Amino acid sequence: MAEIVFHRDAEPLLRLPIDRDRFSIGSASTNHLVIPDQELASEEIVVELRANGWWLVDASGRGTRMDATLVRTDAPLSDGAVVTFGNHWSAVFFLSQPTSPGETRRYGISTNERCRHEESDQNLRLTWKADDARRQVNLQPSTTSGIGKDETNTIVVRDRYVSSFHARLVHRRGSWHLSDLGSTNGTFVDGVRVSEAVIEPGMQIRVGETLIETCRNAGDETRPSKHGIITNDPTLLAVLEQIERIGPSEATVTLFGESGTGKELAARAVHDFSARANGPFIPVNCAAISKELMESELFGHEKGAFTGASSARTGAFEEAASGTLFLDEVGELPLDLQSKLLRAIEMKEVRRVGASRPTQVDARIVAATNRDLHSDVRAGRFREDLFYRLYVVPLTLPPLRRRMDDVMLLTRHFLAARSPGRPPSLTDGAKRKLLSHSWPGNVRELKNTIERALLFHRSKVIEDQDITFPEDVALQPEDGTIIVIGKTLEEIELEAISLALRANGGNRRMTAQSLGIARSTLQMKLKEIEPLESSRAG
Repeated sequence: MAEIVFHRDAEPLLRLPIDRDRFSIGSASTNHLVIPDQELASEEIVVELRANGWWLVDASGRGTRMDATLVRTDAPLSDGAVVTFGNHWSAVFFLSQPTSPGETRRYGISTNERCRHEESDQNLRLTWKADDARRQVNLQPSTTSGIGKDETNTIVVRDRYVSSFHARLVHRRGSWHLSDLGSTNGTFVDGVRVSEAVIEPGMQIRVGETLIETCRNAGDETRPSKHGIITNDPTLLAVLEQIERIGPSEATVTLFGESGTGKELAARAVHDFSARANGPFIPVNCAAISKELMESELFGHEKGAFTGASSARTGAFEEAASGTLFLDEVGELPLDLQSKLLRAIEMKEVRRVGASRPTQVDARIVAATNRDLHSDVRAGRFREDLFYRLYVVPLTLPPLRRRMDDVMLLTRHFLAARSPGRPPSLTDGAKRKLLSHSWPGNVRELKNTIERALLFHRSKVIEDQDITFPEDVALQPEDGTIIVIGKTLEEIELEAISLALRANGGNRRMTAQSLGIARSTLQMKLKEIEPLESSRAG
């Protein structure tokens, strides 16, 4: 039996089974589903079962939008199709969904059908930045949500690189599925372009220049993911509980931990639990910006303050007004900037480069470092007064080697993120190899390791030889050349080109650009390595 789930302004209202070959929807009382909305036609849309499947029929005469297509007459319905009509209404069509009869919620809609509106523990929360403000929406499994510039989408993204109907999120068979709707610039999950992907909390969706973060709704702890951090480790869970307690305060937080342990995710959790959650979250990597530009990056500059300053620019402190400023790798700041940072934190004011007067700022500070700041203070590399100004609420994130029970939990998460549909399984040998590694790069290294395994595995499962670590793959001599152990030149070229092709969605022009070679050279190389690939596959 097919079903339709109806929404008003993206809020789920009603789930209806379709137990007849023709099902009409409109404002007139003669319809099977009556929606008292003057904007709708007497008969707005019809769902019909024909010999070749279910079809959507536009009865309004002005067209009905289905996914990214405007249906003028009729069109076949697919599982999960989203139909939008009027200014407030949408419906999701399911080919086969279980329904319990005998329960109805009307919510202002009159109907002779019986349905069930079900809550689920698999809710999903999305947050993104729009119009310089932080937006948030909570999705339920009965909600199908569009992403795009058109106002009928649940996630409206005003981004010049985003299509009107860019992507769609739908809950099917116990999982959230993200589908690209033929967008011009593509949909990315954790940096990988996808046509369809299973979304788990903690993943990042990018459309155009907009980053959409996913996590479970507040209060839902049925899955091992809190604030985008996936763990069952008691030590890390204790840190997350501390974040929940201190988040609503204005206290400065400093996160300690090795590179790759998830300090930025923890910083975002502090922001999300604060009264500033609707304000901006501005991250600044103090190790990635040159000393000459760092002062301008933090405090801004006036026009003509230095060569190339053709216009005035606000700094990160001003951009983080009413929000949170995240100073990542704060231990890398030079001493002269440390004194200016101290004044900015204590006096809540900054002086732009080239300005004669200070500017008042209002930003909560969350800092992070992988350095031992105690030792840096004793060695004179870090100001003692700044250290104690930052050391109000210190939190330490444990390295992955101290939370080995999370390795397979994270592995399953990364496999699902990178594998649309059913992800490959791991052999016992592959699991042993993952669990015996010391993970000096922590969660970031594990994520990259799983991505390599997915790119290079040859069979239906991931075997131990598919799990490679940096020390297994390459040595870096002082002269800058790269030596790859145990591989021929042809194999290296095959893997490099295959990796680039997959990263660029099979686009050969973009692949050639990323490899720094002419497209004609890429075509020639593909012809050369095709026999090698065939022989290896055989």
